[in-house]
This record gives sequence, C-alpha cells and structure tokens, in this order.
Amino acid sequence: MENKANNVFTQIEINATPEQVWNVLTDWNNLKEWSSSFIGISVNKPIKGERFVSYFKKPLTGEKIALEHICTEYEEGLKFGWSGDIIGKIKDHHIYSLEPTQSGTTIFKQEDGLHGPNSKFYNLLAKHKMTAMYNKFNKELKMRVESLYPKD
Repeated sequence: MENKANNVFTQIEINATPEQVWNVLTDWNNLKEWSSSFIGISVNKPIKGERFVSYFKKPLTGEKIALEHICTEYEEGLKFGWSGDIIGKIKDHHIYSLEPTQSGTTIFKQEDGLHGPNSKFYNLLAKHKMTAMYNKFNKELKMRVESLYPKD
C-alpha cells in the first residue's frame, strides 16, 4: 500500500459546474492555450490500464517534454489519474478530481506523490516546487473556465 503522507495536495474553488470544469480540463488540444505547464496528452480519452503520453513545458526553458504514463483512474466528469516512472524505480501518481459544491461551484483538486525506493527523500526535495506548480495550474484553470463560462 502506498504511503500518501508525503503527497502534495492542492485545490481551488472554481465558479462553474463540474461539467464546465471537466470540459476545459480535458480539452487536450487547447491546454497549451492557457496552461503554462501541462499542455496535452496523446489520446482523446484516457482509458484505465492503458498507456498514453502526456506533454509538459519545462518551467525555465519552455521546452516540450513527453512522459509516458499508465491511466490509473478515470471516471468521466469526476477524475482521472496516472502513474509513470520518474527516477529509477520511483513512480509518480497524479490524480485530478472534481467535487461539486452545494452552491453550484466546483472544487478542483490535484494530488501527487512519488512512491518507491527512496521516494520520501525525493518527495521532500520536490514538494515545495510541485505545490507551487500545481497551485499555478489550478489558478490558470480557474481563470480559463470562468472566462469561458461567466456567471451573471
């Protein structure tokens, strides 16, 4: 069983329905228009247990990088997640999820952690940077969704 004690958790409330947030989040062809980090995946829809490639921009250079992942979670309109090798036998486990609120907004959450030999050390090194990157992505997603689906 994985130890989630060192995982990174971020969340943001978005003034839109889960369906609206999901539509923007999973519009893989247009992520690069608004996201400064996560810019797409190689499939139209991830399928649990299948491999795909995700594309990111390196923070300092803007260079595009591709990482192979296995889809570990997929519930249409609610969440998706992946796992992939990062360093040696250390795996990254990332989950995006949406939670509707009573007031009609959506809580968007990201959870990520490194698991495997010496992962606690790498989690400690990366936790601050990962938290900052995910909070930035969350704000970018919020801005994009709320600009496309303004509330009266």
